[in-house]
Order: sequence, then C-alpha cells, then structure tokens
Amino acid sequence: MSLNWFREWPNICALFLALVVLILHLVIITDVESKILDEQHYVPEANALLAGDDLTDAKYNPEHPPLGKLLIAGGIKAFGDDALGWRIFSVLFGVASIILFYLICQKLSSRRWLALIATFLFAFENMCFVMSSVAMLDVFSVTFMLAAFLLYLHSKYLPAGIAVALSALVKLNGAFAGGIILLHWLLVRRKPKLDGVKFLFAAPAAFFALMPLFDRLAMSKWIAPWDRIDMMLNTSKTLTFASVDHPAEARPWDWLFSPDPMWFWYSPTYQANLNWTLWALIIPAMCFALYGVVKRSSLCTFAISWFIGTYLIWIPIVIFTDRVMFKFYLYPAIGTVCLMLGLAIHEILTASSRIENKAIRWLIRTPIMAFLIGHLAVFIMLSPYCGWPEASY
Repeated sequence: MSLNWFREWPNICALFLALVVLILHLVIITDVESKILDEQHYVPEANALLAGDDLTDAKYNPEHPPLGKLLIAGGIKAFGDDALGWRIFSVLFGVASIILFYLICQKLSSRRWLALIATFLFAFENMCFVMSSVAMLDVFSVTFMLAAFLLYLHSKYLPAGIAVALSALVKLNGAFAGGIILLHWLLVRRKPKLDGVKFLFAAPAAFFALMPLFDRLAMSKWIAPWDRIDMMLNTSKTLTFASVDHPAEARPWDWLFSPDPMWFWYSPTYQANLNWTLWALIIPAMCFALYGVVKRSSLCTFAISWFIGTYLIWIPIVIFTDRVMFKFYLYPAIGTVCLMLGLAIHEILTASSRIENKAIRWLIRTPIMAFLIGHLAVFIMLSPYCGWPEASY
C-alpha cells in the first residue's frame, strides 16, 4: 500500500468511518461498569489467567482455546481490571475489522465506490458494533478471519493459513474460515495447485504449533495440542439444546426468520440484533450472489463461499449434534451480506448514471439514498445510544 492510497477519497472516507466508530466506542466503553452477558465468564477467566490458574478447569469454559482470553487479559494488564481494560482490545479489533473489510471489498472489485458503500453498511451495523463493544471472543475470531481473507486474496497463502489458525485459536469455529478459502480456491482459482497445498499445510501446522505456546503463556504449562482439542470438543458436546436452558438460545433458521433481539444489556441497550435494513435483505442478497455465481463472478463466488462457511454450515451441525446456539453466531456472516448489498447498490447507481433524463435518474437514486439513511437511523435506534424500554425474557 503506497502513500497514494491515502490520497484517494474513497479510502479517506473509509478511514473516517473507522475513526467515527472508534470514537463512538470510546464514548460509551465505560458506561456499563458491570460485566455484560458472557463477560461474566471471560473477564474472570482473563483474571484467572493473570493469576496463573489452570484454565482447563471445568469452571473456566475449557471448550475455547486461549488466545481470546489472552487478549482480554492483555487489556486488563495494560489498562486495569475495569470496563476500559476488559473491552479495549475488543474495540480495537472491531475497528480493525472495518478497515480489513474495506480492503477485502477493494480487492474483490475495482468498482470505485462499491467498497465504501459496503463498508458503510458494515461499520454502522448494530450487531457488529455490539460484538466489538464487549469482552467476548467473537470479535477477535472474526477480525483474524477477515485478515485471512485479505491475505488469501493477495495470494499470500502461508500468512493466510496462519491467520486462519489464529482465528481458530480464539474460537474453534474460526477454522471455518479455512473452508471458505478452500471452497473459493477450488471454484475459481485451482491453479497452481501448490498454492492450495501451501494453505492446507500452513493453517493446521500453525494451529498445532501455536496452541501449546498460547497454553504455556496462559497457564505456565505445556499441554499436547491433541489432548487440548479432545478436551475442547468433549466439553462442547455437552452444550446442547437438551442440556442448556437459556432464554436466548436459537437455531440457525431462527436467525434469519425471527427479528427478535438477543439482549446483552438493557440500559443502555446492547442487543445482538441485525439492523432491520440488513436483516430483511439477507435472502435477496444471497439470491443475487447466486445469480452472480452463475455469471462466473469471482466476487459473488467468494460471497457465497463466505455465507456457506459462516451460516449454512451451522444447519447440519445443529441437526446432527444439537449444539446449543445463539443469534450472535450470525456475526461472522454479516460481512458477506454487506458486500452483496454494496454490489447491488453500486450496480443500480451505475445504471442510473447512464440515464439521460434527470428526473428518472433521481427517481431511481432517491430510494437508495433513503435506504442508506435508514440504515444509519436503524443503527442509532438499536445501538446503546438510543434508550429502549427495559425488557425481560
């Protein structure tokens, strides 16, 4: 990336969006001084890690690898055991994810404003904002996933494999990013075959090499990675719809067809709820992506691979394992929806620019502008900046 990149107006606007989101986060980061939702697990685990406790103990959620907890612990070590320390790295990773997403969109398409439109939708999406506002693991996993995508699209297969490993070392389902990359490579690239071999080697090799190092850093002891994986999988098997009684549990199809939010906190409002403007268009956006796949669009093929690997994959998993799931598991798939809606909007605006009649041109553009303004308005309504009546399950 040269200095000229920073002189391009779309790029400047994208960085400005990231800065705005960072400021929005920092303004409210300490508004809730209590632990929000799963912060009740991960913050004590991060403190236990700093105290040298054994995180493989059943009381410390051993179904998750150590990297995300190490990052939360790093925030506590640097900024203190309070709301700022708990959440600061989540915020920074969330802002980094916006920039990574923009660069991915740029790499997938040479259309000048597509990346900015898609990034606007992504940056001002409520679930993305909430998930990067709290000390949970998902934002770290998603940010590493996006880094893997960007590296892969630049044909940097070994670093991409390492980034996939880092995503999986936060949460095991981060390994799905590897499947997304392989699916796209098989459908679009295929050659040279050595590239696929590099990636297939790098991701698992980095995972098995780094897992013991992170465990050592977290718990001051060495654990064989295969023993650790067995422990994580066995613990995960016990977390089923039959064994867990949680008011917010939801199966994957509920994420698309039910607009009900998952409440993280009531006042101020933290809810794992997609912007309604995005939620209503998930299925049309993916149908548009399928149309693009038929037309042999690499961008649409990547979008469909992304959707398969972050959403559709959960359907057979829940059918065969009954693994308990929650609405915020849709978070990693939000980027692909924003990408396709950004493409659709850009195509409409481009087509309208060819129309000579100014009235007709603005008749087409006005609903697009209204949609973008409405998206921002919905973000404000759903975000912690807008108070909602207190609710209970």
